[in-house]
Amino acid sequence: MPRSFFVIALIFSCLIISPAWGQTFHSVLSKLDQSYYYPQKQRLSSLSVRVQWEQLDVASGSGKFLRNPDLIFTWKQDSVDGLGNFKLAKRQEEERFPELVQQVKPYRELIIPLFLKQKFSDYGGRIHTMEGNKLILKLNPQLNPDTSYRLLVDTKEWVIRKVRFQQTGSPENVAGEMRYLKLEGKFAISESRSRFEVKGQEYSEVTRYRYKKIEGIWMVSQIDQTLKQEDYVLQTHVTKFSDFRIALSPVH
Repeated sequence: MPRSFFVIALIFSCLIISPAWGQTFHSVLSKLDQSYYYPQKQRLSSLSVRVQWEQLDVASGSGKFLRNPDLIFTWKQDSVDGLGNFKLAKRQEEERFPELVQQVKPYRELIIPLFLKQKFSDYGGRIHTMEGNKLILKLNPQLNPDTSYRLLVDTKEWVIRKVRFQQTGSPENVAGEMRYLKLEGKFAISESRSRFEVKGQEYSEVTRYRYKKIEGIWMVSQIDQTLKQEDYVLQTHVTKFSDFRIALSPVH
């Protein structure tokens, strides 16, 4: 089944810019990072959370959801790649664990997102100015040219409004747009919509996010995702997060 899994999930060197603007793509990424809400900027040093993942029983048409084995997601501030890992909540279904991990792996950046400067540290960038409060940021990997990004940035709010990326694997071209809410005066994604094509067939994906304040930090508490081919629902996933165990770094 074709999947794009959180095109935003996610999305997060030459310079083409008017001299008056005077910014590099690194400074653009830094300004975006200052606008977004990151739990790790709120003194979060480590996290453990239970992940309950259900999927719609499309085959039976019953409208019921099938529950997959619960997982535990753990994250530490000093991890090498800035991302967390999953393990089974109980020692069961171990033969399915590799398959499950591959399916939920993209969730890592949705629970604790990477800073944009961190995510694109190995990329080169170009800036194209536009009329109004907008610019286009083009990002290309310098080492392995697998995926390139084209971001439409709102320079009034300093958020990414639309993203388009191209990759060597399927789907090759994905276009998405984001909506936001504000947490503690910072932007957090509330909904992403993406469209892509696989073998001549068009698909759309809608992902919605809910947040809950845990020990003073806003954390993702639920993610609902629906994948469609035209108007036909191929799959719906509901992912819930509970049993948060949070450690905070000391106040300096």
